[in-house]
Amino acid sequence: MPETPPPHWMQHNGTNSWFTLWHPPTWQVRPGEGGTINFLAPDDGGVLSLNAFWLEPGQAVSLDRIVDIERLFPRRRRVQELKSPTTGGAVLALGGESPRDEPGAFWQRWLRPVRWRHWRIWCLAQSPVYVLALYLQTGNHDPEAETVASMIVNTLVLNPTPPVPPEVFARQVLDLARRKFPLLDCESAPDFQLSLGESKVNLFNFYRSYVNAPEQFEDIVLPALTTVVQVQGWGKAQTEPDLADVRERIMPMLYPEDVWREQFPNFIGAPWVGGLVVLYVVDESQAYWYIRGDLLTHWGLSVDDVHDIAMQNLDRYFEEQPMEFTLAGEESGPRLLMPTRPDAYNAARLLSDAFHFKLRELFGGEFAVGTPSRDFFVAVSLDSTETVEHVRKKVGEDFRQMDHPLSERLLLVTLDGVTEFVPR
Repeated sequence: MPETPPPHWMQHNGTNSWFTLWHPPTWQVRPGEGGTINFLAPDDGGVLSLNAFWLEPGQAVSLDRIVDIERLFPRRRRVQELKSPTTGGAVLALGGESPRDEPGAFWQRWLRPVRWRHWRIWCLAQSPVYVLALYLQTGNHDPEAETVASMIVNTLVLNPTPPVPPEVFARQVLDLARRKFPLLDCESAPDFQLSLGESKVNLFNFYRSYVNAPEQFEDIVLPALTTVVQVQGWGKAQTEPDLADVRERIMPMLYPEDVWREQFPNFIGAPWVGGLVVLYVVDESQAYWYIRGDLLTHWGLSVDDVHDIAMQNLDRYFEEQPMEFTLAGEESGPRLLMPTRPDAYNAARLLSDAFHFKLRELFGGEFAVGTPSRDFFVAVSLDSTETVEHVRKKVGEDFRQMDHPLSERLLLVTLDGVTEFVPR
């Protein structure tokens, strides 16, 4: 079994939930290129980099071919095998030293004495998933950081039933669509999309849901594909409804601004704060659809008019089905508040001035809010810098894992409104 981490260590879920590990809270987590995750030791003690990849059974290779020491460290010394982590799969672990890359001309480097830096490398495999971990000394040799890096790797747990990678998921969705809707043209499309009949389906949110429950693949994907096919059969009454028919079902919806501008510019929207935008939807019994710009002309409304209608409907929505909260902490100390149940309009409720007033009764004049997903938010009082920082990190983790992600930033709610939170 992997080593049990100290109680105060933080959990990190790896790429596509293929592995889980724990790390000290003092080690910063930074995404790198190509899906690499970097764990930075304090005081320039070193960097632990992890990269996970998927190899089909026919592509499997030996671990010593993956850990190509000749290519990674052409010059090296004191190479030795390390004690292998206990993961339940195959493991290769090596440590050694290699020369630092020194600046200057060749003759200058040649005259200087060689400065060696320590490294450790691990390859862990439980087919079809492989994890390559590399620790590199960055500043002066820090034996403690080196030891902690090994401890982090020793906590790593490989998922015994890993979800397939996105490209395989896209092929499986394509196969399912062709089986269920054989009369429609169905092809893979760029940017992780599926072309189904006259529509394009973005697979991003479906994949995030699938990663959390890979055994429910068809239950996650098929209802959405069926809805897309049904919408294609709608007539003008459904695609261009009269305002009176939908007015009471127009709702606001928070959305990442960069995704909106790049992929859905035909949806009406208004930039908000923290990289978010307010879009507007018509709520149906089992789904919702976004309001397009051409409907404003049909209705004779401006975006501000639609916003006012949506906010009235949002407040009425939560009056008719009140939001239940979980409140943690003491009145004299840091407090956390979050909705008990997921709801498609939970995060959007932060647009409501009436809701801000209710939260200020609990938190006082100012508080921070995290919106990692459409269905969830967390509000935290500003009594404790440590608590706010912990919430900020947790919001970042949830943003990378939850369905319908919004933002990893924190927002600040004051008597003057909502702005992006800046640590003091």
